[in-house]
Amino acid sequence: MNLHVKLNLSSVRKFPDGAFGAQVITSDADDNQAFYACKVKRTAPFEVELDRSNVHEFIAGRWQTATVNDALAKQLTGSMRKFVSSYAHLFTKDVSKGRDGKQFGMYTDAVVAIADSGGKHKLKVDDKIFESKDAVSLLSNGQNVIEYRLIGDSLRILSLNLADNPYILKRLQKQFDVAKEKYERRRNSRPIGGGSWADNQNARKEFGKSRYNHRELGRSRA
Repeated sequence: MNLHVKLNLSSVRKFPDGAFGAQVITSDADDNQAFYACKVKRTAPFEVELDRSNVHEFIAGRWQTATVNDALAKQLTGSMRKFVSSYAHLFTKDVSKGRDGKQFGMYTDAVVAIADSGGKHKLKVDDKIFESKDAVSLLSNGQNVIEYRLIGDSLRILSLNLADNPYILKRLQKQFDVAKEKYERRRNSRPIGGGSWADNQNARKEFGKSRYNHRELGRSRA
């Protein structure tokens, strides 16, 4: 019985029709491994559907059509569902090869999520997911050690000493700067007192007119 399922992150590809393909490795208690190639399609924000007719297993040096029972389907679907629901929006890098058609992969470094007000930015460097101290600071003063999680292993929290990894720090800082800029731009475009973007722009215009009229009134009294 297969107990552990691991997604081969470097194999994941997004296709123009919205489907995702990947290699999935399963292993049992005796560490016997099986390698599958499968394809899923997103049916809802947190749901995917496995294409059972398009599952292959690597046996005797070649890929062969696999027989998919409910247990295997559940394993393959589960590993892909968690990944696609969290990172589908990052597949913007064109990795197409002529004979394989259009395909998209992830950039090595990326902003996973922009912070909400008072929250933290989520940043990707390689297969690691970091969180900033807050929306405007990557690290606390004097902080060198930062925690991270591996993509596909959200339960385990690891740590990295950035003083010993200046290259990682440089890449992480670059993604943080991108996230912070987007955060500031989004915050500055919010409506004054709520409403739509158009309401916000109108409110800003009226506010500007009010300040102008106030200055003119002051000049006329001088």
